[in-house]
Amino acid sequence: MIEPIRGDGALTVVLPEELHRRILPWRRAYDAKHIHIPSNITVVYPPFVREPEWAAARPALAQVLAGFSTFETTIRTVGGFGGEPLVLWLKPEDEGTLARIHAALEDAFPAWVPPMPWEFVPHVTIGFFDTEAALENARRHILSELEPMRWRVSALSYLTMGEDGVWRVLDRLALGCLPDTGE
Repeated sequence: MIEPIRGDGALTVVLPEELHRRILPWRRAYDAKHIHIPSNITVVYPPFVREPEWAAARPALAQVLAGFSTFETTIRTVGGFGGEPLVLWLKPEDEGTLARIHAALEDAFPAWVPPMPWEFVPHVTIGFFDTEAALENARRHILSELEPMRWRVSALSYLTMGEDGVWRVLDRLALGCLPDTGE
């Protein structure tokens, strides 16, 4: 994964505040370094449209997202990725909608959404671990507390990394709506 720099952008589903508050204790316990980032499902990660190019890119991206209706998603599963470090995450169940959105963006904008070297897996990152045992202990702990979280996704959010290294929501793109052209 590429390490983001100031001005980089990402396209995400930001979780509703109520769900963010439910997830935050786990993120504090297992990834305190990133708790300032809204709990989200990343759809496109850097390299992506950088902040200075956002205004010009926005209409074309909004056009693609207009082809997708709002949808329900539920989180009730905890998973993990191998690697260094190991990643603990929550899995959204959305009947493949996020993967289809990612694929449509990748097809329409190969310069902004280059092919990934691995399969796109929508997820909410909860923490990072050095050992399988630590990840498994955290996974079991979260599973013991996890109650299903369901919500309707109606937009994707454009996040950008500020001068201070903190990701912030800069804009939102609605699903199922044609962009306003001002006409």
